Amino acid sequence: MTLEMAFHQHFQEQGWANPQQRGLVAVSAGVDSMVLLSLLLSLPVAQRPQLAVVHVNHQLRQQSTAEAAFLKQWCQAHDVPFTQDIWPIDQHPEHGTEAAARDFRYEFFAQQLQLQSADWVATAHQADEQAETILLKLIRGGQLAQLTGMASQRPLATGQVIHPLLPFTKAQLIAYAREHAIPWYEDASNQALIASRNRVRHELLPALQRENPQVGQHLRDYANQLAATLAVADRALDTQLTAIVSQWTPLTGESDRLLRRPASEQTLLLARLIKRVAPGESTRESLIQQCLDLLANDQRPTGRVDFGQGWVFCKSYTTFQFLQPKKFEEKSVEHFSFMVDLNQWRSVGNGWQLGFLPASHLQKQSPHNTVALTLTQLPLTVRSWQPTDRLRLATGHHQSVRRVLINAKVPQEQRPKQAVLVTATGEVLAVLGVKWSVWPPRPHTKNYHIVWKRE
Repeated sequence: MTLEMAFHQHFQEQGWANPQQRGLVAVSAGVDSMVLLSLLLSLPVAQRPQLAVVHVNHQLRQQSTAEAAFLKQWCQAHDVPFTQDIWPIDQHPEHGTEAAARDFRYEFFAQQLQLQSADWVATAHQADEQAETILLKLIRGGQLAQLTGMASQRPLATGQVIHPLLPFTKAQLIAYAREHAIPWYEDASNQALIASRNRVRHELLPALQRENPQVGQHLRDYANQLAATLAVADRALDTQLTAIVSQWTPLTGESDRLLRRPASEQTLLLARLIKRVAPGESTRESLIQQCLDLLANDQRPTGRVDFGQGWVFCKSYTTFQFLQPKKFEEKSVEHFSFMVDLNQWRSVGNGWQLGFLPASHLQKQSPHNTVALTLTQLPLTVRSWQPTDRLRLATGHHQSVRRVLINAKVPQEQRPKQAVLVTATGEVLAVLGVKWSVWPPRPHTKNYHIVWKRE
């Protein structure tokens, strides 16, 4: 089977051969990406997505401008839309250039996915780079899942990044380029032993290949086997998680149910939870252990472990959460206010209902509270609590709503969403679902029932 035939078959098996989709091709003008572009254009019309080229001039080499000009001309000659961006030299860092360049490149890809309403962006990572990636992860990291290398596709912004060349080696791509007279630019930086990947490419992997020429294929085979094994393990873990997780938005779990599992399973379960909520976050063992130590510490009823990027693991008495507090609060906290009229039922969210009824309508089947109110205290209002809100106690003293929530062990991240019931004259009758005010009998009042029940 020729490379072209194998590519067409692989592309179709992955579900990418859809002429209704729009695809971006990340092209650097190197041999890998030029072959990728040519192979995509060779797809039958019935399978070929609508294609456009995206290119970043990183201004890291003298030939960068020439490469961009060549690629633009090539695309014009082949009637392929072309979009490029330039990484300004004044944004180049003194250290970490490789990572910074990648960040700039993928930010540009993400923008173009949205601007061009594209479904995916294809990059030219190939089989040799997959072996390099696995070795790099083995050297740098301690997370088993990283040893699976690059996935065939992953999410990016509104679309996906796809890697159609992963089954094919560098030698195959070069042979195809020469056979079909595909022009390309050789990246001079590939020969410089500056970046860690280049050291693996030019020193470590060749040394291993001298021991066994098939080492690259063996690494890819191990990665595929590991990916399949982890997929089975994840399904088993997900089944166990149903007994631990009480809600997914935000992720909330029962601490004792997690801690009842064997110690080795606790680590796997917590790591799986975090990866499901934040796939890009680290689940290295030291962080997971900090979380488990916090949950097991009876002397610390509350606490948190910072994961970076705004993600935190929070313990609150008998439950734990993993979330980005600022983003979650921005999206989920609603400052609301509505009136509750007599003989009216109102939904107050989270599956609860509030009823305001005359005393003659006693609801024995529902939890209720009887309050004595004057006409000037009507109508009643449900709203978000405010820092100055206070409840009247049986002693005649008052207690702040903030202290009520703390004493009731309401998780800190849920407190901003707490609703209160107040009179027209500003008295707080109840922190709904938590605590009622105590009002003594007074003249010129009438009794009412306030019913709080599930919808």
